[in-house]
Amino acid sequence: MNILITGGAGFIGSHLTEKLLEERHSVTIYDNFMRGIEAERNVKEIISKNGNKNFEVVKGDVTDFKKTKKVIKNKDQVYHLAALPSHRLALKQPRDYAMVDVIGTVNVLEASRLTESTPKVIFASSNKVYGKLKPPFKETMSPKPEGPYGLSKFCSEEFCKMYVDYYGLDVPVIRYHHVIGPRCQPDRELSIFAERALKGKKPIVHGTFENGDFISCAADYTNIHDAVKGTILVSGVEGFDTFNLATGKVTTVLEIAEMTMEKLGKNNLEIEYKEMLPHETLVHRSEVSKIGKKVGFKAKKTVEEAIEDYVKWRLKIGPRDQAVYK
Repeated sequence: MNILITGGAGFIGSHLTEKLLEERHSVTIYDNFMRGIEAERNVKEIISKNGNKNFEVVKGDVTDFKKTKKVIKNKDQVYHLAALPSHRLALKQPRDYAMVDVIGTVNVLEASRLTESTPKVIFASSNKVYGKLKPPFKETMSPKPEGPYGLSKFCSEEFCKMYVDYYGLDVPVIRYHHVIGPRCQPDRELSIFAERALKGKKPIVHGTFENGDFISCAADYTNIHDAVKGTILVSGVEGFDTFNLATGKVTTVLEIAEMTMEKLGKNNLEIEYKEMLPHETLVHRSEVSKIGKKVGFKAKKTVEEAIEDYVKWRLKIGPRDQAVYK
């Protein structure tokens, strides 16, 4: 197939590109390279593994409707991953998140509707649409997002459903859950833990204090290789549907910090504990039976494998200046 991946120079997008190229599809990455050197390195790694055959990179932004429409022309599938991705940083720039994550998504959907090939759009949503609902999160729950990022993803999901109901597009939706591994976004906890540990700085773990005791935030972390596998399986779904792409198991952020230090041989560092922000959720855990029943997905890779793979990759590529707390 002829496939477009918006945000294809990013973490999940670059791994997805590699897998689709391995399966002999033609892939076009459409990315604004907002990560700069990070995105450029990801593309270089794709080329080093797969070469330039059946592979194209177009620099552009999903907020540019004219260019988005042009790049979507004659595509069979569009994996829409482009977004401003930080739940934490979204509080500082809510308008930007609405523009990129909502309007950008509408641009992709509208361009897909108008082009002759009317490609299927696989939309990358997030567990953040559940907000502070009681876990385990189920797709049957009515979303109740907290903060601009979760709200933008939920609004985008609603537009996806509208384009299915009114215009006949196929738009399956994937709710990713804390995907980690090599090329992990620099503002993710794993990236920051590793960078601080290598500099001899204590990791900062967020959570809450109850009666003097610290309770770490915890989440359903997903290995990048499982995330890519599940994404491709969901691409076969027609119409509109939502899927939790996760493991169904919880790992605390404290455990992520400890495993990262262990893999780096930095077990002697103390850990700093901080109160989470008001819009953050203490525990993210998902019900994953639906994605298993409908497309046959089951996560097989462990969190520890993802951390080990990340550490090996990080030691190979060198320092990541963008991996700092903001």
